[in-house]
Amino acid sequence: MLYLCLRFPQLGLEALGNSVDREQPSALLENGRLRLCNRIAEQRGLSPGISTGQAQALCPELHCHPRDVLREQHYLQRLALWAYRFSDDVCLSGEDALIIEISRSRRLFGSIQRLHRRLLAAYQRHNITVQEGLGPTPLCAELLSLKGITVAALLADDGSLQRPAMKRQLASLPCQVLPTSSKTHKALHSMGLRHLGEVLALPRKTLLSGFEPAFCDAIDRLTGRSEDVRPRFLPGERFVGERTLPGGVQHSEQLRPAIDELLQELAIYLRLRQTLPQSLNWRFHYLDGQHEDWQTPLSLSHFERPALLALVMLQLDGRRLPGAVESIELHCHQLTALQPRCEQLFSDAEQEQRNAQQMLFNKLRLRVGEHGIRRLQQREDWLPEYQGVACPQSAYRHSKIAATVALRPAVLLAELQPLPVQEGLPLWQGRLELLQGPERIDSHWWQQRQARDYYIARHEQQGLCWVFKDCLSQQWYLHGFFS
Repeated sequence: MLYLCLRFPQLGLEALGNSVDREQPSALLENGRLRLCNRIAEQRGLSPGISTGQAQALCPELHCHPRDVLREQHYLQRLALWAYRFSDDVCLSGEDALIIEISRSRRLFGSIQRLHRRLLAAYQRHNITVQEGLGPTPLCAELLSLKGITVAALLADDGSLQRPAMKRQLASLPCQVLPTSSKTHKALHSMGLRHLGEVLALPRKTLLSGFEPAFCDAIDRLTGRSEDVRPRFLPGERFVGERTLPGGVQHSEQLRPAIDELLQELAIYLRLRQTLPQSLNWRFHYLDGQHEDWQTPLSLSHFERPALLALVMLQLDGRRLPGAVESIELHCHQLTALQPRCEQLFSDAEQEQRNAQQMLFNKLRLRVGEHGIRRLQQREDWLPEYQGVACPQSAYRHSKIAATVALRPAVLLAELQPLPVQEGLPLWQGRLELLQGPERIDSHWWQQRQARDYYIARHEQQGLCWVFKDCLSQQWYLHGFFS
């Protein structure tokens, strides 16, 4: 086993998004004291633990932000979701770290070094501060991440862990990093034990007899003597994403980058869960404290981010923003399982046509509303007027009905039109010339028998129509037109 710990020392500030100016001294406040400072604030002499008054005296231009624990939790889960693309064994560690088992993903990425580079790049692209730790046990990687080591220095050319280098790094850590009680830390200090290497050098009998069981358990988990079982991270049953827009945005086109980022994050979530959303639920927060909820209904067979972005922007073009948007939330509650499909070696024209039809339907639904669109539902019936019924999208169910080899018109009349007869032939805008037929349809004997002889006929304007003769009443009817 090989564990990689990613620690995010600036998570509290980075979770606040664009509301924190990275080029200005900024700090996170909790109970009237600084909990976290960014790099620029530390350069001005600030450090966690000092009061707000002292901080303002040392750095008058300091930007202070109250801590938002719930947002930090959501942000850490979002970071875990990114790591889930590289390994299915991801654990949350404390309030600001992830532990990832990476040895089982070696074959997928070709090498541990390549996996590590791609994993780290996923966070660096978003300017996320990361400290790393690598070790054979979760606790070892977790403690080494506090030191901020270079993982590449601990890996051999074949991707194996260089244990002598790892042990030297581990031995130089202070004893205070061990997850144990303050009483044990005081005992270690009184014994003159300052570094972890000195503790690990003690005989095991000394550890068992001189320290509490929790401390011995921590040492065993660190060295791998006992198993360190931690709950795995799993993507949630619903997706929640948020983007902050500092200063507010008043034009819909300026919302495009934030919406695109949210859809990109949603795409990762859906790929991991193998699901599709039935709708995109948006909430816009405005600078005046108000918020607005709206929905983008969807009908999808696969998730295509550029097309969905264009669809959302199309919907925004028809909306008037009542004020400056301060933040955007995206929620997806109703998810359906992604149906497996066979990938074609060459382009699948039929699938591309279905995708284009679905996107057209989504656009039309945004324009005219859910009840303004009907789909033709196929039914198994011998009579043509009952074979297709217009229904709303919510009631539509795809059906596989064997197609007939007989020709059928593109347009059927809503009501049958009786035709006059002259010299035994029907008339419609003149005499009709019967070209093909008859095709006998004899059905519904269990209700009211229908016996019809259908013909393809040509009228004097050279168009083709579909007529039939009722075999019971001998009456001719016009039923439809060919395109």
